[in-house]
Amino acid sequence: MALIQKSKTLSQLEISFVLSDKATAPVLAKAQNEGVRTYLVEKKQDKATHEAEILKLLKEHKVDWILLAGYMRLISADFLAKFASWHQGKSQIVNIHPSLLPAYPGVDSIARAYNDKVSHTGITIHFVDEGMDTGAVIRQEPLAIHAAESLEQLGARMHQLEHRIYTDFLDSLSTGQQSTVYFEENP
Repeated sequence: MALIQKSKTLSQLEISFVLSDKATAPVLAKAQNEGVRTYLVEKKQDKATHEAEILKLLKEHKVDWILLAGYMRLISADFLAKFASWHQGKSQIVNIHPSLLPAYPGVDSIARAYNDKVSHTGITIHFVDEGMDTGAVIRQEPLAIHAAESLEQLGARMHQLEHRIYTDFLDSLSTGQQSTVYFEENP
């Protein structure tokens, strides 16, 4: 929702749609309430068929960037290659992750950092590759873990930082600071 709100302030950028693989994802109703098109592509079939349905939507809408948020699936090499082929081979799929990668990839990153009593954690925005949170880092921002704060308090501060850093990235797309190769279907 932070990305949708930010996009409304940017004249050079439009969010084509919000997609989820879960019918109960609250973001679907929230996006619709904001006038943003939504799609549900549930994972009821094999991965290749599921990804083909998503690629069909991306092609139909000539999507230039995919911004993942809470998408908890690895994306196949075939999907990555097909999407990049529409953008002169450039990767334009981005994920946000609640740790300073390569530390704490995967799930429960905030809790793992908190339980390990590290002094800092943070947020990473990275390009998506076939691995789990292994793509090239675009931006990271550290966040100190306060000794007296609870896991819930840390989580709330992390989510605030996620919203700020991801909306800053959206701003960089709008202003051209982050270059974009526009959709072009190959013959």
